[in-house]
Amino acid sequence: MLESLAIGTVFVLYGLVLFLFPPKSISSFYAYKTTSSTRNERTFKVANAYVSLLLMIFGVILLLIARISGSFMTTGVVTIVVFVLIYIMVEQKLKNM
Repeated sequence: MLESLAIGTVFVLYGLVLFLFPPKSISSFYAYKTTSSTRNERTFKVANAYVSLLLMIFGVILLLIARISGSFMTTGVVTIVVFVLIYIMVEQKLKNM
């Protein structure tokens, strides 16, 4: 149970760090970095701001799923789906810019 809750907690905390202390440049150690997000400074900032919010939202959802299911396997599978969803959502947002 604690392992399941840890996953959602890490998502929320990492999203909070990105939100409160956004990466200063594309070469920052912690940041959302893909080909499309590192295209220029504007896309980099938009991608990191958006991913920080998504991480916090999905982190809370993962916490709820972990609490309801109590199963690490269920939370693990949902975590993989969440990673894919976040990637798709951020890349779609960048594509529409």
